[in-house]
Amino acid sequence: MADPALSLVVSVTIESDRPRGAVPARTSLSNLAGVARLQRLCDQFGVRPTWLLTWPAVQDALPTIEGALAQGRCEVGSCLQPWVTPPFDANEDRLRAVYPNAVAASAVEAKLARLTADITARFGRPRSHRAAGHGLNGALLQSLERLGYPVDSSVTPWVDGRAAGGLDWREAPEVPYFPDRQRPARRGSSPVLQVPLSVSWDRAVPDLVGRALVRSGLFGQHRAIPGARLVSLDPVRSDGPTLEALAALLAERGLPCLNLSLHSHELVAGQSAACPTPEDVDRVFANLERFFRVAVDHLRAVPRTLAEFGEHWLGAAPSGRGAADAP
Repeated sequence: MADPALSLVVSVTIESDRPRGAVPARTSLSNLAGVARLQRLCDQFGVRPTWLLTWPAVQDALPTIEGALAQGRCEVGSCLQPWVTPPFDANEDRLRAVYPNAVAASAVEAKLARLTADITARFGRPRSHRAAGHGLNGALLQSLERLGYPVDSSVTPWVDGRAAGGLDWREAPEVPYFPDRQRPARRGSSPVLQVPLSVSWDRAVPDLVGRALVRSGLFGQHRAIPGARLVSLDPVRSDGPTLEALAALLAERGLPCLNLSLHSHELVAGQSAACPTPEDVDRVFANLERFFRVAVDHLRAVPRTLAEFGEHWLGAAPSGRGAADAP
């Protein structure tokens, strides 16, 4: 019998092809074949993915997602990528991936409203969101509130993403929490539940020690903890054994959710810098299959979509918000 205390969430951003990593001059979605392949793999294990749609994806034909959604085999959420989402400013550089944290608040609001409206018209109102580049700042968080989103999953605990144009999440909690409206890496009073992605050390590390190390930056250069490194539930950048070990460690530590994330362009050869060959893509799917077997068959994690996990997590707490407010 599955352990209802542990959930499995698979969230996939469906976005344009980016063969060399940079934003191409012409938008294409040749990677959608990988979406169908991943949905089939998820179906084998009873996993219901959360497909986070960017604006170009909503405009394309998505029969796989429409069919799965109609049968309750997935959830549709949103992912705000400002550079491909209208309305566009006349001076906006649409060939540069600028994350929401670097965009004016008024533009963020207008773009998220347009994306949400277009998804709603085709699939029903989205209940979950992820910011491109994990760039969830206060302006975007408050826009999510006004548009009625109950769940966001943008936070990458332990990670300082500023060098890549994102935000510093080193102090963010690993467990679900309600963020501060101005500084989302801290706990606060926003009603939008934050479900962090699964990022952690690959061995047991005391929290205070880990926090001190990521603040100092020493762990990356000098291995201040012998043999320890930060890894994530990412089947592209982590191999099968790493995913398996991290899932077991997170479950042992009592974290409530295994939150694995992917990008659709990594699911078809040649449409991302990370997976240029068919062998790279096959490796990703092999990693995923191994992870699903461990998570579902051995750890007995219950597959849930992002919004479903939010409902479960809040409902599991005696006072509703208490579970997210716990340390």
